[in-house]
Amino acid sequence: MRNTNPVKEVVQVQQHYSGPLPQPESLAQYDQIVPGAAERIIKMAEKEMEHRHRVEDSMTRSAIRSTFLGIIFAFMSVLILSGSVVYALYRGFDTVAGYIAVGSIAAVAGVFIFFKAKKSR
Repeated sequence: MRNTNPVKEVVQVQQHYSGPLPQPESLAQYDQIVPGAAERIIKMAEKEMEHRHRVEDSMTRSAIRSTFLGIIFAFMSVLILSGSVVYALYRGFDTVAGYIAVGSIAAVAGVFIFFKAKKSR
């Protein structure tokens, strides 16, 4: 016995596109619907790219500035703590000088351990 029901086939086509601009065919269709739309879309993409570059440059400059300030303040802290240790030794407070030195070394080591642990997560 033959099956008299016709077989229906459905073909589905999907297109995926990623990028700042639509595909040239779509861009041409936009221009047909709204004259000048293609040029406006391209200008919009160019402005977005310029903005992204400005933001990235600003972030890079900010990171460099923060690193530089961190180095300066770390150096000043070392000078101040070293001066405190020398002054305490000069005044005869050996125990205080030891506490300042050990505390400073422990604080620096703690910061390194903290950032290393944070980086490994």
